[in-house]
Amino acid sequence: MKISVVVPTYNTDPKALSRLVDSIDKQTMNKKEYELIFVDDGSTTDIYDKLKELEESRTNVLTKQIPNSGWGSKPRNIGVNMAHGEYILFLDHDDYVFPEAFERVYEYGKQHNADVINGKEVRTKGWSWGWDNFKENNPSAEKMGIGSMLPMTPHKFYKRKFLLDNNITFNEGARVLWEDVYFNTKVFTSGAKVAVLSDYPTYHWISTGANSSSSFGRDPHEKWAQLRKLFTFFKETIKDENDLKYMIRHWYQSRVLGILGNWLLDKSEERINIEFNYARKLAEDFVEESIDAEVTPINKPRAYLLRKGKIDELKLLAKHEQKITARSYVSDDIHWSNGKLVINAKAEMTFDEKELFKLRSEEHQILKEIPDVLKDELPKEVLNVTDYIKSSTYEASILGRDTRETWPVPADNTIVDVTPLNANEMKVFGEINFKIDLDKAAMGRKLDQQPWDIAARFSALGYTFHRGLVAPKGLGKAALINGHTAVAYKNKSELLTIDIGSKVRSVVGTSKPKQSDIKYDSKNGQLTIRLKNTHVHGLTKIKGHVILDNDDVNNGISYKVPAYLIGDKEGARVTASIKLPKGKYWITTLFEGRRSNTKLYVDTVNTGIFKIKNWIGK
Repeated sequence: MKISVVVPTYNTDPKALSRLVDSIDKQTMNKKEYELIFVDDGSTTDIYDKLKELEESRTNVLTKQIPNSGWGSKPRNIGVNMAHGEYILFLDHDDYVFPEAFERVYEYGKQHNADVINGKEVRTKGWSWGWDNFKENNPSAEKMGIGSMLPMTPHKFYKRKFLLDNNITFNEGARVLWEDVYFNTKVFTSGAKVAVLSDYPTYHWISTGANSSSSFGRDPHEKWAQLRKLFTFFKETIKDENDLKYMIRHWYQSRVLGILGNWLLDKSEERINIEFNYARKLAEDFVEESIDAEVTPINKPRAYLLRKGKIDELKLLAKHEQKITARSYVSDDIHWSNGKLVINAKAEMTFDEKELFKLRSEEHQILKEIPDVLKDELPKEVLNVTDYIKSSTYEASILGRDTRETWPVPADNTIVDVTPLNANEMKVFGEINFKIDLDKAAMGRKLDQQPWDIAARFSALGYTFHRGLVAPKGLGKAALINGHTAVAYKNKSELLTIDIGSKVRSVVGTSKPKQSDIKYDSKNGQLTIRLKNTHVHGLTKIKGHVILDNDDVNNGISYKVPAYLIGDKEGARVTASIKLPKGKYWITTLFEGRRSNTKLYVDTVNTGIFKIKNWIGK
């Protein structure tokens, strides 16, 4: 047995269960080589009956029900002991896996003798999940340190023998926040060899808001008690100094300093005071002050004010920073070239796109600009961003609207820098030029047929803005590329999308042929619609239909005839063969399931013969 999938269930939504099982059934790995283990945590619905039905109808399904433990930890531990596979995947009951996941992960793990395969994970919401971790395959990722386990979800493939030999289990209890962080930390500190698989999405984490930990943070006393417990665990468990510092710094920034921004602006005074005091005490007990110098520029002032106990100043700083953003705009020269979409974009850091975000130059240093009332409270060293300008980045990405997989797109040129506004002030800007190759954009693989939303990730001074690219007004660029249709267009949110496979936009409709582009040879019954505005690369021939509706309102006849959408060295066109009776016929095209009412017509009373050679290259 190669793979065991352990699924803890509790009152699982039948639709989610069906989706999960369907994704397992679609695996390219032979069904005899993997098993599916459901451990139900005392559900109060009939879901366990459905699980038993699955077990009875399949040879690779095991089920077990236990008294309610209140968390997913105990079911997972029991599942490990039931498993027979060489590798174990912990799959949440409302998530699913991608079709080639088992086969690719197993081969990759065996090839590199990995104890853990950290496969590319995608989430329902957001652009950036796992952005830094899944940029490339890394068969020896443990050399990077404990950060190789990020994101620290349990949605990885773990060698079963490694878990058993090292007695690694999930912490059990009715509420064990961050049980996956404890688990993965145990795994790494036990000497796991970690392989990161980035070139294929393996796991889809569905964000429903209905999981057991969704109530996290409602009780601040529980939250901070759990955080202190976690920091204590780090100190006691992680022996490598660099790994310990990494985890302390990571959690200090995300869970402690992270609440000292916008969070302060919409909570009650009582709640703010409670959490601020807990945060200050945690920093004092667990975080060495030297780490404050290693946090991002956005967090340095926060760390300073936290240790000084300056809660009112933190609120002023949060209010000042709350609307900082950087939105990217595509230039009007976007176009297809040699089968690739060529994109140039620019961005500036602003306050809600209404006012420039400014830095100030002082004594050969670049400092963050802050309200005057805070200038006496914050020393220059926590405002100095001079060295951080060079490390700023501007990157492009694509996101599958259906599959939610995000891929980085290599840039031809990119820059993030500052430019003077006057003698003392400057702005932060970025420029990026890149091409999207549909045949290779998914880290060397073709993009699937679905809409792909295009975004830019602007990272500067500790801020990161991963946002959709704003498309030029009226954008619609059609292409026929190596057997596929593609349309770059401005979507309803005014952002840039590439539709592959006519899921949203049709090539014919986007090309907007004119009446002069319609030619009908009545002698041979040959209809041709030339698509002058469609880019062609390689050979494309897609079968579909043309629908011809007679103009006679009383005796109108409709013809639906086979047609082809063609792209070759002679250009882009639609062709169909039919001998029509005399009359006027309105044209609708149907390719890849998408109709396009051209609002054009064939007039067999007044028609001529069109020769392709007359418009080659026009």
